[in-house]
Amino acid sequence: MNCFGDFLYELRKEKGMTQAELAEVLGVTNKAVSKWETGEAMPETAQLLPISRIFGVTVDELLAGKRADKTSDGGIPEKNEEPDADDIKNHIFTRGKDEEPKTLSEKICGCICGGLMMAGIMTYLLLGTLAGLWSPYWVIIPVCALTCGIIGCIADMCNPAKRAKKLSRGENPYTGGACGIIMLTCIITYLLVSVFTWMWHPLWVIVVGGALACTVVGGLGDIFTHKKK
Repeated sequence: MNCFGDFLYELRKEKGMTQAELAEVLGVTNKAVSKWETGEAMPETAQLLPISRIFGVTVDELLAGKRADKTSDGGIPEKNEEPDADDIKNHIFTRGKDEEPKTLSEKICGCICGGLMMAGIMTYLLLGTLAGLWSPYWVIIPVCALTCGIIGCIADMCNPAKRAKKLSRGENPYTGGACGIIMLTCIITYLLVSVFTWMWHPLWVIVVGGALACTVVGGLGDIFTHKKK
């Protein structure tokens, strides 16, 4: 009887994750996850804690192949044990590392955004120092920051693990990213056009239009999500 594998399969299905998505989050292959669920192999000890955190169970429950009974013999809920100092220290200094290790795409996205911000700041300083164009070209810095936001939205939509988490919560995995891209693009357009034309007052309608577009996109995303269910 493969208690661990059956339990892992049930937890993964409850979470709405595929074997490929779980494998990517844990940094293993699809074949490894498949072997765990069929009972051909067991995960390494170092993988048990990340797995338990992903599915909200304890390591003991994973190994037992079922959720533990939360009540004592007398039917009274047992009190949670106080975490010791080592547990608190490990949680503080490893939070986010075991649960969601950075993927290659996320690292590349971070490098691109860092390089873009540095390039924007250097360009602004050079224009201001050499040509005295401090006033109109301050817009370079916020535009670079907003562009980084767009890059981040695209990276999130392309991340299968994050899409799976949103689906498990009943959310459309693309709606948030699409709305973020729309709003950030509208703000960038508003800043650039307004800075060089000084038409701040009438052009605020660009941002309002972006917000309305996000409302439509959000509504359509919810409709498609419910249809799939």
